[in-house]
Amino acid sequence: MYLHLKPVCAKISDVNARLVNFYQQVKSNHIALIHMIDELVIDFNSKTEEAKNDHYLQIRKRFNESVPESLESAALLYVINKLCFNGLYRENSKGGFNVPFGKRKRFPEFSPKDFFEAAKILSDTEIVNQDFADAVADVRYGDFVYFDPPYIPLTTTSSFTTYNSAGFGIGQQKKLADTMSELKSLGVKSICSNSDTQLTREIFSAHQIDTILAPRMVSASASGRGNVSELVIRNF
Repeated sequence: MYLHLKPVCAKISDVNARLVNFYQQVKSNHIALIHMIDELVIDFNSKTEEAKNDHYLQIRKRFNESVPESLESAALLYVINKLCFNGLYRENSKGGFNVPFGKRKRFPEFSPKDFFEAAKILSDTEIVNQDFADAVADVRYGDFVYFDPPYIPLTTTSSFTTYNSAGFGIGQQKKLADTMSELKSLGVKSICSNSDTQLTREIFSAHQIDTILAPRMVSASASGRGNVSELVIRNF
C-alpha cells in the first residue's frame, strides 16, 4: 500500500525489528545492501542442486545469529524471503526464523532498480519499530492510517499468528478495532485489511466492512492459492 501510494509525508511501523531494519537499510544504505545481496545470490546459484538445502539452512542460521540492526541482517532477510517456503515469515517462541527451504533451483530474478526506487520513496519517511497502538499515538486530525495485521485464521487448523514471536491473537484484534474507533473520534480515517470470517466481522462490527477478492500466494497447497474473499474495514 505504502509503496503504491508513494506518500510525500509518511510514517511506517512494524513490530518485527529485522523487517524495520531492512527498510532502514534500503532508505539509507541501499548501495551496500545491493552489493551484499548480489554476493549471496551468486554464492547460492553456484551450489549444486543437492547442496542447496544445506546451504539455505546455513543462511538461515547466519540470519538468526546476525545483529538485527545490521546490514548483514537486512541482506539475509531479503535472501531467505526469496528462498524459503512460499516467502513465508515465521518465528518460533525464541524469536528464531524457522521456515524451511522452498526448494529453489536458482535464485529468483534480483532487480537493483527496485531498491533505488524504494530508497527514493523512503527518503522522507519515518521508519519505526513499534506496536500498532504506539505507532499511531501521535496522529492528528486529517491523517490517514492503514493497518495490515496478521489475519484472523480462516480455520482452527490454519491458526498462523507467529509472524512475530509475541504472536497476534484475538485480544490484539479487538484492541485494533478499538484503536480504529479512537482514531475516528479524532478525525483520523483508517483502513484495516483482514480475513473474511464471522469472527472478524464480529470484532470489527462497529466499522464499515467491504468484501473484496484478493490474490493469495502463501498456502501449503496449490488449491489454497488464487483469489480469496478478504475484508477491507473502514472507520469512515
